[in-house]
Amino acid sequence: MYKKYRNMACMGIVGAILFGVGDWLIYLYPGLTLDSDIQPLWAEMSAYRFMGSTWCGMIGGIVMMLGAFSAYTAIKNELGKKPGMAAVLGIPGAVMAGFAHFALGTLLPLTYKNALAEGASADQAARMCMRWSSYMALPNVLMILLLYLPLLMILYMTIRGKYGIPRKTILINAGYALLIAVLQLVLRNWKWIGALGAAESLFEGCIYINLVIYWNRKAITIDKKR
Repeated sequence: MYKKYRNMACMGIVGAILFGVGDWLIYLYPGLTLDSDIQPLWAEMSAYRFMGSTWCGMIGGIVMMLGAFSAYTAIKNELGKKPGMAAVLGIPGAVMAGFAHFALGTLLPLTYKNALAEGASADQAARMCMRWSSYMALPNVLMILLLYLPLLMILYMTIRGKYGIPRKTILINAGYALLIAVLQLVLRNWKWIGALGAAESLFEGCIYINLVIYWNRKAITIDKKR
């Protein structure tokens, strides 16, 4: 049973990797910056990149649901029923993450590209995209809250050091968070800005490492008892 939950936690890491690949497909392109939500260079990019990002987002959201369920189970077992009820919100959070990657990684670029193809000016195409962006503002905030709630609880379990996750694992999480902060400063106007977006997506997978360790230790303990 514990090995099953460990494998589910591994799917959380796979989901984060797919989200990162989706970011690379859209934003790892020479000339893109973070100056605007609308990138005129989208008109030059191949449509397969946008569709590839869609599939990464959809599949990433599905497999991350398994990771979120694994996190919910661990939190309910160790922290109790009420924290577990809160942690279960990570499952719809994973679904919303997949949708957000579709909306931001595919809907906006394809809207811009297709509007230009139908004869709209660059300004008109950009205004169409900005409408989508305004609709996505609130769902994005809600997605982040739901997705990270159980992950923050896993970090709490790590810091406590009494739930089978070595405290030193927090060094991996903190080190990766520091790396992202440095990338924000160093790469903000770098032409390969997709590296930054992918790094942020992969942070979720970094925290699932703690969960894999938790379930692996549970499985080892049971095997020893046998």
